Amino acid sequence: MSKAFAFISYFIKYIFHSKTKQRLIYLTIVGLFLSSMSLIILQGIMQGLQGKMIRRSKFVSGDFILNVKEDLGKEREEQLLKSLQDQKITFYPEYELELLVQNETYISPVILRGIDTQYGVPAFLQDSDLEGVVLGADLSSDLKASILSEITFYSPSHSNELFGNVPRMLSDVISDLLITDVTEVDSITAWTRISFVQNLTRERVFNRIRFYENSIEKVQKIIKNLSLGDAAKIVTWEEMNPSLLWAFKLETLVIVSLFVCMCALVSLTIVSGNLIFFNQIKFDLVSFWILGLSRKVINWLIFLYFQLKTVVTCILGIVCGGGVLWWLKNYAPEIMPDVFLERSLPVEVNFSHLAISFFVPYGVSTLFSFYALYYFNKENTSYVEQLKSVGE
Repeated sequence: MSKAFAFISYFIKYIFHSKTKQRLIYLTIVGLFLSSMSLIILQGIMQGLQGKMIRRSKFVSGDFILNVKEDLGKEREEQLLKSLQDQKITFYPEYELELLVQNETYISPVILRGIDTQYGVPAFLQDSDLEGVVLGADLSSDLKASILSEITFYSPSHSNELFGNVPRMLSDVISDLLITDVTEVDSITAWTRISFVQNLTRERVFNRIRFYENSIEKVQKIIKNLSLGDAAKIVTWEEMNPSLLWAFKLETLVIVSLFVCMCALVSLTIVSGNLIFFNQIKFDLVSFWILGLSRKVINWLIFLYFQLKTVVTCILGIVCGGGVLWWLKNYAPEIMPDVFLERSLPVEVNFSHLAISFFVPYGVSTLFSFYALYYFNKENTSYVEQLKSVGE
């Protein structure tokens, strides 16, 4: 153990105190340090931006919804709502329809969400006036409509028997405009009282219940106890937004792949620097062999030395990157223009980010260090021959 410690400490000191300092070794250390540091910083900021977008969307759309078939029946609907209340679960029954909305000569598709206000109003609608129709800001812009404009809703799936295939229509006044900062909601959604939608469909029912808290296990238990089966189906936010989540995963994969390529470029300095380093210390290795270390042990200690150097460098990079993220989270100035939702950079870090930031540069460094050691041993097969070359 003492010989191993002396071996490793000797070559650590050699990097910084030898007369023939190898700048490529320094470049290798700096490259690994920057790889770990930049990878943790980039992942932390990306996760922060993605997390903020997801939270904004869930604040408006909920954590999950319970789709209820319209033929469930009044009695079973009441049992379901009572069971949810008994479990002290916060929920909001809705009647949601896909319609067409018209203002003067402008027409647009719309998702109309009728809120049953006797069970409360979601937090994002607390300050909105539901006496009329609350219109998403982008949708109102498309319709060239403003507060107190009268708009007409058309339901192609509902028609009057007297007029044949003419879709039902119903008009109301815009009582408020809403900006949720979720583009896919602001551009196509409107909110109103559930009675307005029921008047359009001529059905006193609701077709979904929206939940803004993580109570999915309790809801699943209620569905099972009431034997609702396919009449009530839970749909999570993730199931409603698969494309967005896929885009987030693709974005992360591309960034990590780019950093793997950057680490591969750093590996060129690893191989070159290590080969030059081996050439400088080959007689030092012979000295340790003379002192009693076998060639196998020397190779293992060299590899251990490279592992120690890589591990320490990567950890230092992650620690410094974590410091930068901490500063950004607590003291970052507002660097983005007013048009951006996030004017300062949000930060979120989890264990997987730390693991990727460590193992990606560590794995690349280990692979190419092993290759450099293999190539050196292939070119220098005998310490005896190296001794004979001394003085030639």
